[in-house]
Amino acid sequence: MSLREKKKDRTRLQLLEAALDLIERQGFAETTISQIAEAVEVSSRTVLRYFATKEDVIVSWVEDGMATFLASLEQRPADEPAPASLIASARDMLASYQAKSNFYLTIERVIAAVPAVSARKQELSAALAAKVTKILNARKGGGERFALANELYPIVIFSVMRVAISQWVAFNGARPLVEVFDEAVSLVQFSPLDA
Repeated sequence: MSLREKKKDRTRLQLLEAALDLIERQGFAETTISQIAEAVEVSSRTVLRYFATKEDVIVSWVEDGMATFLASLEQRPADEPAPASLIASARDMLASYQAKSNFYLTIERVIAAVPAVSARKQELSAALAAKVTKILNARKGGGERFALANELYPIVIFSVMRVAISQWVAFNGARPLVEVFDEAVSLVQFSPLDA
């Protein structure tokens, strides 16, 4: 990574951190682009080069988490059962959330409170499910049941993740997020594809 790219990444991270700090202290609606710019000592125009809207600040963190999920899934063994791969990838993503729990608790509260941001997250989740299905379909197997499972399993895992995150936020991160997810997964049963 070049020095310029490192500087851009550092500026982006500073903007994200400043935005989330302001949102946590004063609320999403009350936080402005100019306040975010002022906190990092850049112009509002600079903020808008990184994020077209305040919603994009929140969505960018969601996109980062989803990228972690996809990267993890692509590294899983091709012969691993789909549910095991999806659970492992979800755990990797949620562990990254846990590592930055203050940020992600704030983000998830904003998502729950702001319908426009919630809708954008749902759109991103649907697009991610389609990508995951494509990755799973490229694995060995085939047939109608295989295709059905590969379309259904990502939606099930994302639903379990959504419930786990919701519970984690409701209890203000009192329990580790991966632990909440593991408990939620234990309530779901996946049928083997060869049954």
